[in-house]
Amino acid sequence: MVNFLEESRPLLDAVEQRLMAAILPEMPDNLKAPIHYFLETPSKKIRPLLTLYACQTVGGRWEDALPAAAAVELFHDFTLIHDDIMDRDEMRRGRPTIHVRWDASTAILAGDALIGLAFQELMKCPEPHLVAVTRIFSEALVKVCEGQGLDKAFESRPSVSLQEYLEMIQKKTAWLIQVACHLGALIGDGRADQVEALKQFGYHIGMGFQIQDDLLDVVADPKKLGKRVGSDFSMNKKTYLTIRYDEHLRLHPELHAAYPARSSQFTRFQDFRDALERLGLLNATREAVQQYLRQGLRALEQVQPLSKDNALYRLTRFLAQRDF
Repeated sequence: MVNFLEESRPLLDAVEQRLMAAILPEMPDNLKAPIHYFLETPSKKIRPLLTLYACQTVGGRWEDALPAAAAVELFHDFTLIHDDIMDRDEMRRGRPTIHVRWDASTAILAGDALIGLAFQELMKCPEPHLVAVTRIFSEALVKVCEGQGLDKAFESRPSVSLQEYLEMIQKKTAWLIQVACHLGALIGDGRADQVEALKQFGYHIGMGFQIQDDLLDVVADPKKLGKRVGSDFSMNKKTYLTIRYDEHLRLHPELHAAYPARSSQFTRFQDFRDALERLGLLNATREAVQQYLRQGLRALEQVQPLSKDNALYRLTRFLAQRDF
């Protein structure tokens, strides 16, 4: 896992330099400081890597996709800062969240500024693709907000179907990952069939990525994760695991004597985690993640053989093994 990120270091360094350069020197210090604080926090930067490698995969120069890659990461960071406020998370990537380090108003403003900076970076994309990438990026902003809106609405609902959950994560998470691949393929001048295949690759990788995030919130080491586990449980989030638990108990009423009928009836997170383990739902969730990743690789294979020379294939293998 570490080797892949080490191999990607030249690209990661280029993205990080671009992100820091995006901070406008004329910004007031009370805005510039929290943005700088967030951008300097170590992260995997999967989305910009997808953009750069998608560009390379169709024969383009990754340098041409660098503005789009930076825009995608700034967009993602905007969503994280605002999500932290809504979810009342106190830690992000092992550091206090902006609304904890400063306050909620500062965090909201920093997130707003980041989406503005993202569009400024996007406007530096190569001219032939500028209209298309701006349209795709703008659509993604609306879709991600829709997904977050659904996520928050689900918290107050007694039940959510698996199909509703999948539609929500398609917008909240998979859409931006799909866009990262889409932009890279367009800027790399990929053929229409290559662009569509990489969009499908991004979609499936994004779906698996979010389900994996749900899983990690239950099973990860908090030190590696960079925040406490069980935060979704404490917020009454409807996740892949809570929905699968509720469905399992509904289909197996004989288990009601040993387990609560609904995941929301657990009073302790550890009891919920133990029940998921005993009922085989943790392994079932791991398999769901792998199934999405396999579907993504089938789409990727239409563009480039799955080998050690395929950076997107290696990135997918990295994601399959991640524990943070």
